[in-house]
Amino acid sequence: MGERLQGKIALITGTGSGIGRAAALLFAREGAKVAGCDINAERAAETARLVNEAGGDMLSTAPVDLADEEQVTAWVDNAAAHFDGIDILYNNAGFSPAGTFEAKTPEQWYESMRNEVDVVYFPTHAVWRHMKHRGGSIISTGSVTAHQTNGTHLSAHGIGKGAVASFAPHLAVEGGPFGIRVNTISPGLTRTNQTGRFITDKDADRTPLGRVGTPEDIARVALFLASEDAGFVTGANIVVDGGQSVLMPANR
Repeated sequence: MGERLQGKIALITGTGSGIGRAAALLFAREGAKVAGCDINAERAAETARLVNEAGGDMLSTAPVDLADEEQVTAWVDNAAAHFDGIDILYNNAGFSPAGTFEAKTPEQWYESMRNEVDVVYFPTHAVWRHMKHRGGSIISTGSVTAHQTNGTHLSAHGIGKGAVASFAPHLAVEGGPFGIRVNTISPGLTRTNQTGRFITDKDADRTPLGRVGTPEDIARVALFLASEDAGFVTGANIVVDGGQSVLMPANR
């Protein structure tokens, strides 16, 4: 067990699998008490079991619709009461299906923004009043697709993640006087349950480090931002993509 988050209370969204599960395991291993949530109750319970069996302390709540204000407020307030406070919020969850901009209906557009932007807004808004009295670290998940595209039809995803990234500079200024740090992680292509079936060997070839990301790659950066090692880091957007975004695509 490490000590980088010893005595801290960390809320993590989307802990049922992928990056959220990796972060829950890592944060707990570094001493944090973890409150997680997910839309999938079975997967969320599995993560809590893994954390607790490894000697950690995790409270899991599921299902939670992160775009529903009442559900989110209940989750946050219950976690704060259970662990006596909140020090860290990791807005990990978010999802938007691929599809062309032209084909996306208004209803699908609003649903995409709900599942990319609202799922960050409501948890952040709910923890703010808890952190104002003790400081804290808020980390949100953006994406390299907010500023570039590889030609796949991810406009709604990229636009939503661009909005998520804009939380950090604005809230860093508002939160600074209260000791609240707000930062963004922008992953590149990362192998998770959602993305695994789309990843090919060519994706690794297009990355300077010769592979795509893993959930643990992203979780380790979240650990840094959550810890006192990043005590003077706020308003930042850290790209974690193995250099994918700096490598010009080959003509093939």
